[in-house]
Amino acid sequence: MSIEVRLEPALFTKLKNDSDINGMVSTRISPVALDQELDLPAIMYEITGSDPKRNLDGRNNLIQSDVDIYCIAETYSDATKLGEYVRRSMSGGRGNVFINDGGLVNVRILGITHTDDRIEYSPPVDGGRTGTYTRRFSFLISYRPEDS
Repeated sequence: MSIEVRLEPALFTKLKNDSDINGMVSTRISPVALDQELDLPAIMYEITGSDPKRNLDGRNNLIQSDVDIYCIAETYSDATKLGEYVRRSMSGGRGNVFINDGGLVNVRILGITHTDDRIEYSPPVDGGRTGTYTRRFSFLISYRPEDS
């Protein structure tokens, strides 16, 4: 796995291991798209951009990525509550997240900056389910993947 894509499993691990988030969504955390039959609340996330940094010697193993996290629920209250758990877990975050990538790999989170936040309502599309509320957060994550 290239170092640019190690953020995705680290992000999943960070969200899954937060006890408040886990208490609301368990393992209903998914990249890019959610199964329409999945129970709510749930989290969907997407890495929308990545910028590997370089110094005069070339690649320096520092990457900055833009990440959107969507907290989706059937009620405004649940979307807001889950969103606050995500915001608290992510904003200003730093530290090590260990993932298995053919061996133990440390993804060192150097900093997480909260850049945007909004809530939206989506009306039902099939007439059989209530609409959903989505609280979307945008973060800039600076990290360094390293072999352990």
